[in-house]
Amino acid sequence: MRVVYTDHLKLRLRARRISEEMPKRIYREAKERYYNHATFRHIAVMTVTYHRRRRKMMIAYDEFPDRVEIVTIHPIESHQIRKRVLTGRWTHE
Repeated sequence: MRVVYTDHLKLRLRARRISEEMPKRIYREAKERYYNHATFRHIAVMTVTYHRRRRKMMIAYDEFPDRVEIVTIHPIESHQIRKRVLTGRWTHE
């Protein structure tokens, strides 16, 4: 599947000083996946090294028949994930 980066994602990568390969890696390797019912987007979460620390990092993406468009990326805490699942905003895929 072809992976495409949106302009917003490219901006976030520069602003947060995140490696250009990280979103693609998270998309391909993440075991933790959700669906966001508020934004109608897929979410993948994976622990990575970010600024010399192990952090959970999430990507939001849209799936199309011919491609995947990764929209954004940012660090996320476990308690944020739990809260979003408990409120029903995110459901496990």
